[in-house]
Amino acid sequence: SSSGSGCVIEGNRILTNAHVIANSTFIQVRKESSPKRYTAQVEAAGYDCDLAVLTVNDPEFFSDVDPIPFGTLPNLRDTVTVIGFPLGGDKLSITEGVVSRIEVIPYVQSAQRLLGVQIDAAINPGNSGGPVIMDGKLAGIVMQLMSSSQNIGYMIPMPVIEHFLTDSTDGTYDGFPILGIEYQMTENTVLRDFFGLQDDEGGVLLTNIIPFSPADGRLKSDDVLLAIDGVPIAEDGTFEFRRNERLAFSHLINRKQANDTIDLLILRKGKKISVQIPLSPAFYLLAPPNTVAQPSYYIYGGVVFTVLTMDL
Repeated sequence: SSSGSGCVIEGNRILTNAHVIANSTFIQVRKESSPKRYTAQVEAAGYDCDLAVLTVNDPEFFSDVDPIPFGTLPNLRDTVTVIGFPLGGDKLSITEGVVSRIEVIPYVQSAQRLLGVQIDAAINPGNSGGPVIMDGKLAGIVMQLMSSSQNIGYMIPMPVIEHFLTDSTDGTYDGFPILGIEYQMTENTVLRDFFGLQDDEGGVLLTNIIPFSPADGRLKSDDVLLAIDGVPIAEDGTFEFRRNERLAFSHLINRKQANDTIDLLILRKGKKISVQIPLSPAFYLLAPPNTVAQPSYYIYGGVVFTVLTMDL
């Protein structure tokens, strides 16, 4: 058994982490200061962004609960409050901290690189899935902590949460899209001269196009990606996010939904070209974590043959 935290959102739904309900066969939820447990079901789960939505069939669970309103992405040094049920007790725990860093990070659950927010509020096992509150509104969901450090924890911010909820409205979660490129920075002056980049131009050099990806047949190796949806890409692979803030340009792709179209400006053999590419959900050579609940297997002479997945 395992436990985690969560919060009630609009539509009589409970928002939590996907890793809290991973591999579950039976889920129960309980409101703070209530002895009664209710059976819950998974309505949607996105293991790439580590989010899940639960439902409870018994309307009594939501009878005296107001859903938490959604906030926005906080700024650096904003004060946030973490609420949840970490180890060490059975009562609600409340800790406070500030926003320390906002950047694209790898999510431990899936290794997917998405927008994340670092906070210094105390986070411990059991806090996972709990709300992070700022000005009475939901600023994010507690996700993971860096166990080798002191008070470095991460939350899933509202842009990722809203992307997940929007994606799930049709009953099917497609996941974050993929463009299908590998690249290198263009900070080297000799490289910039070779590809004809001006001093006031940024851009990243495409080194490989992943077969069968949306970029396959539309982009080429040695193309220089200059802008995405009109947003200039710097030579270090970042773009201006907010004043005095920069993010990896992959965030411009991640904020799109699968099957959306993305506009690219590239430099190919000295000529600037506009390219429109319809995006598709990310695909994997191996089944992603938690997508194969009970893989088939065959035992012969003591040797077990089974489907190859990231879990196994």
